[in-house]
Amino acid sequence: MAKKTAKDLKPIITKRTPRPPMSAEAKLRIRKIATHMLCAALFIGACGGAFHVSQKYVDRIARTPTPPTVVLKDQPVWMSQALAEQILASVRPATPFAPNDHQMLADRALILGSNPWVKSVHAVRRQYVNAPGDTIEIDCEFRAPVALVKWQDAYWYVDADAVRLPERLSGEQVAQLIRPGISPMFHIIDGVGSAPLPPGKAWPGGDVKAGIELIALLANKPYGDQIIKIDVSNFGGRVNANESQLNLITRYGTEVRWGQAPSSKAFFVEQNVDRKLDYLSQARKQTGRVDMNQAWIDLRFDNPTVPDNRPRAAITP
Repeated sequence: MAKKTAKDLKPIITKRTPRPPMSAEAKLRIRKIATHMLCAALFIGACGGAFHVSQKYVDRIARTPTPPTVVLKDQPVWMSQALAEQILASVRPATPFAPNDHQMLADRALILGSNPWVKSVHAVRRQYVNAPGDTIEIDCEFRAPVALVKWQDAYWYVDADAVRLPERLSGEQVAQLIRPGISPMFHIIDGVGSAPLPPGKAWPGGDVKAGIELIALLANKPYGDQIIKIDVSNFGGRVNANESQLNLITRYGTEVRWGQAPSSKAFFVEQNVDRKLDYLSQARKQTGRVDMNQAWIDLRFDNPTVPDNRPRAAITP
């Protein structure tokens, strides 16, 4: 078979079918679609620009002329007005702000969250009193002081979780709180074994917590005003394992030897908590004083013991 040359090969030409001309109606429809799309784009752009301009205008005319007033949603009954004002001043903006300034509110929440008096922040919100955003309301859970802990020459407030609070009292100030005839607002925890951490941190060691547990048991008891101090110096038996770990110091300068911490479960060693409380109630009923008019009274055993060996009626709860 003869070999074909390039001259013998005919080029293959693909013919394209010509597109029919566009009708006038189709051209008109395309123009309308393009016109509508252009109008929509212009409208959206105009709206965005108008919103941006109006937003700046609103921010300018609605910006509070003076820094807003800051209020507490629910001021605790124990909180002094001086402390409330201190907390409010710490979050009050120094300059005017726009009502829709969310970052300003977030910043207030952060400041509150770092305050040792604040346990948790529920909300920081704007309020309309006389003008938009002229008031900021803060809603927090605060740390209520429940005791004074003595460390060296100072007395520090602590809350129910043994968290140290910023305020402290001097010995002279505490002496005014425990004058004869005045029921102490706060019991003192003395003899702690560890130095305090910065405000907002729990007091290290378990002795402060044990003292707070005991104070909570004395709350609202008719003899509670006779107790001035909780001595925790032998907590955990760190001084003498055979002696009482917690002692109540009365306003008469006498001692009620309570024993182990209320949360201890070693009831086989000492009387349980309810029994000890009954002893105190009966002592007050029979003698008028929780110390039975003795230099000390020990509640740890079957019947309270006292240093006086003379016969005396047993305390029977």
